Amino acid sequence: MRPWLLFLLILVFFSFYANHTTIAKENNLRLFKKPTKIKGKITLPLNSRKKAQLFSDSVCLSIGVPPKLIREIGENESGWRCIQSLSGGSDYGDLQIIKSTFDHWYQKLGLEGGSSRANYLIVGIHYLKDRYNKYESWEKARFAYARGEWLSNRNQWTALEKKFMDKIDWQQYDQ
Repeated sequence: MRPWLLFLLILVFFSFYANHTTIAKENNLRLFKKPTKIKGKITLPLNSRKKAQLFSDSVCLSIGVPPKLIREIGENESGWRCIQSLSGGSDYGDLQIIKSTFDHWYQKLGLEGGSSRANYLIVGIHYLKDRYNKYESWEKARFAYARGEWLSNRNQWTALEKKFMDKIDWQQYDQ
């Protein structure tokens, strides 16, 4: 076979391959197959950690919550596995929202679609923002998010609360 013909065949192959993989990547980047509108927002089938984090980032940015903080909370709470509570409580989701908190905020935000992963993320992020609005500190908001209220006396914190709170560098969020 002539070298220039071989070169041409290789060039055609790689052109086809590059076009095919680009299309495949674009299809994979579509985070939703059948978009569902909920009050002007699109819910996604959040079937992976990365998709859930990207979705949570967009919710955070839309309401003024540091996305990195939510990522740290999700890592602390569930390892971004959207799980039922391991302690036997009613906590659920990546951010481990208890059922009563979810129900309250679900109604307050006018969400639809039930107990989806996306709705649990929306509720958790809005709840954290609400706690921030009350305490004007992300550290206090994070503690109150888990405990219900801020406890300034660290001696009253449980070992688990200390463990979770100490994992986060609060200076990057509260200056």
